[in-house]
Amino acid sequence: MIKDPCLWHGVSCDPLKGRVITLNLSSNLNSTCSVLQLSASKTAEVKGDQVRGNFTLLYPCLHVDVDDNISFVGLRGRLSPAIGHLTKLRVLSLGFNEFFGELPLEMGKLNLLEVLDLGFNAFHGPIPAALKKCTSLRVINLSGNQLNGTIPAIFGPITSFQVVDFSFNKLSGEIPNELGENCGSLMHLHLASNELSGSIPSNLGNCGELKSLILSSNILQNDIPSSLGKLENLEALDLSRNFLSGLVPPTLGDCKQLKLLVLKNKNGPLFSRKGSSFMFHQEEYGEGDYNFFEGELPESIVKLYGIHVLWLPNVNLEGIFPQTWGSCSNLKRLNVAQNFLTGQIPASFGNCKNLYFLDLSSNNLSGSLPAAIPVPCMVVFNISQNSLYGNISRFSHGECSNGSLNLSMSYMDLVGLYSSFFYRNALINVGSGPSPFSLSEFVVLHDFSRNQFTGSVPPFIISLYTLSAKLNYGFWLNGNNFEGNLSV
Repeated sequence: MIKDPCLWHGVSCDPLKGRVITLNLSSNLNSTCSVLQLSASKTAEVKGDQVRGNFTLLYPCLHVDVDDNISFVGLRGRLSPAIGHLTKLRVLSLGFNEFFGELPLEMGKLNLLEVLDLGFNAFHGPIPAALKKCTSLRVINLSGNQLNGTIPAIFGPITSFQVVDFSFNKLSGEIPNELGENCGSLMHLHLASNELSGSIPSNLGNCGELKSLILSSNILQNDIPSSLGKLENLEALDLSRNFLSGLVPPTLGDCKQLKLLVLKNKNGPLFSRKGSSFMFHQEEYGEGDYNFFEGELPESIVKLYGIHVLWLPNVNLEGIFPQTWGSCSNLKRLNVAQNFLTGQIPASFGNCKNLYFLDLSSNNLSGSLPAAIPVPCMVVFNISQNSLYGNISRFSHGECSNGSLNLSMSYMDLVGLYSSFFYRNALINVGSGPSPFSLSEFVVLHDFSRNQFTGSVPPFIISLYTLSAKLNYGFWLNGNNFEGNLSV
């Protein structure tokens, strides 16, 4: 056996002092993996898809990263209290493994720690209040565990947070007001899928650098604070599956960078974890009562040039459906189904060249259907249960990309908006195989049913690509006054 550790595979030493500075365990390990007594070590890396066993961390490293193991690795065990000896540690990344037990209080001794990523393990118990001593923390990801209790008072002492992700846990109590008092650097706040109650703190409007605010699937109540309109850098806002009420603030139209706005989704977040990957979920109606607002859909929101996703089904909206959709070249998904909107479907939807999902069903819309809407290009086009009338014109699909449907549906674009950067490695392979979006057994759905349409059904409502690709196609015309033959 070679006794000089500097000659071992995966070990790097300082050429002058001959001391170990890097330990790389990228190999087939099937036993307990320990980083022990490496007093000069700066980095410990555990990578690859064959690492198995328990993992114990001791003594002063600067960087410990096993995050590249993702779903292929079964690193498991408790996080030892001895981690408190890693006083020079700056990055601790142990996400997507099988660690369990409570988070050790000794983590509070890591006062140089900048990144703490323990996401998607099986930790339980409270979030240690001792973390407030880690005053260098910029990123904390504890998502996808079984943590409970309230969110501790760590946001007063720590003012350097850029990312806070406690989503997919069992946290309760209110969102701390202090979170909005020391948030000058905060860019991502994700608290979805917990049991948080109370109001959304109005002082979150002070977090001027905030890019994503994801508070879905809690039991939050009362109004959406109008102060959120001060978030000029906000790109993604998901407040769905809560018990919010009041008006949809027109001030949200001041969030000029907003790309994703989700205010209602009855069956949980648009994305949820399955194993170590995230899957997209289609809206299903009929269960639960969440987020009932009042008033109109503010035109200030629909005029947002950069909006990609506007998701407000069954939120009790009323008034005339906005007609000013002319600057919607980035709009991809619009769902305002099951509201009380009146007026006509605007011809300006024809300018929405990237729109592939349009659900206006179950409203009180009237008038004729504009021929400018590129229905054959859409994956979902649902205008059922309205009061639309007249003939259906021959739709054009000359603007479809390569004459085909957008079946990719920009899935990764949406994930990039919705998810913090912790999830992205786990999403790389989601887009392969069958489309992650589905409506029951249908890949494409066009629903004209339960209106007052007359005349014959024009050809080419469905694109030729759909037919040639033998895609499952859901096409409903029932409940109208059509006549003649159906041709394609």
